[in-house]
Amino acid sequence: MSDLEIFGRHETKNVADFLKSGGVLAYPSESVWGLGCDAFDDRAIERIFTLKARPVHKGLIVLTDEVDRLVPLLVDLPKFLQDELLQRMRALYNDHDIKTTVQAQTWLIPVAKSACPPKILMGGFDTLAVRVTHHKILKSICQALVCDKNPYGFLVSTSCNPSGEPSATNLGQAQAYFGDKIAYLDAQTLGFDKPSQIIDVMTGAAVR
Repeated sequence: MSDLEIFGRHETKNVADFLKSGGVLAYPSESVWGLGCDAFDDRAIERIFTLKARPVHKGLIVLTDEVDRLVPLLVDLPKFLQDELLQRMRALYNDHDIKTTVQAQTWLIPVAKSACPPKILMGGFDTLAVRVTHHKILKSICQALVCDKNPYGFLVSTSCNPSGEPSATNLGQAQAYFGDKIAYLDAQTLGFDKPSQIIDVMTGAAVR
């Protein structure tokens, strides 16, 4: 275990640099632990699918730090609809009280042709699953990931486990699953009890 690469909670810049270099990271999310990488690094994404033995057609959730990062995803829509969706997402985010809620929210968002996120993120779907995280450490990492290649600061977020196994809920369980194949962020979850609720942002309807 002494050879494992483990980042502390205050090393967000080092974490972002590691992710930008193609690294895969296990980290605490809002509920269970997640497995992630720079969402614009195809090779790192493929590593995650391989590590988890996850079918590619399922796609992946991505995290970012603020709603306004998502504006370029909507530019193919009429302006009035763009404004309506942004207002809806801001309200969903601002009304989400992390002190009383039991689950995060993930939004299914239409993707403009010019946005060009890696197709592998969307799997067999025509929407991208995005969560604007309330986790302060993850927000900082997403902010540090923003660059010309990844203008959204997108961080992949999939459960930290091989497919079919229970999701890791702490650092030790994550290490037991993946050992020295990945790096780790030693921090805490937000303590949510349930996986994220998935909302179709076009309709406002919960689909999970």
